Amino acid sequence: MAKKTIKRRAMFAEIHQDTVGDKIHIFSVLYRKKSDGTLGYKPRVSKSLQRLPGTSGYRQNVNTNHILLLHDHDTKRPFEVLIDLLVEYNEMIIDHTV
Repeated sequence: MAKKTIKRRAMFAEIHQDTVGDKIHIFSVLYRKKSDGTLGYKPRVSKSLQRLPGTSGYRQNVNTNHILLLHDHDTKRPFEVLIDLLVEYNEMIIDHTV
C-alpha cells in the first residue's frame, strides 16, 4: 500500500496547531541528517516547548532560516532539523513542491 503524501504547507499548519489546554500536538518525523545523509527518525516530537532568549522570545521564521526547532518527548531535549531535509511527517511523504 502506497503512503499518503502531505503538502509542506499543510504539514506546517498541523505542526503549528495551538496547544489546547495541556494537550500538546505530538507527531513523528523522518528526516535526512545534514552531517552524513543517513535517515533519522523521531517517533514523538512537538514544536519546541522552550523560548530562546530575546526581547520577544524565540520566533521561528522558516522563510529565512529554514530550520524547524522541535522537542523530542522521548529524550526530553530540543533539536533542530533543516526543513528541506524532512522526508515524512506522521508517516506521510512530504511534498516540498509548491
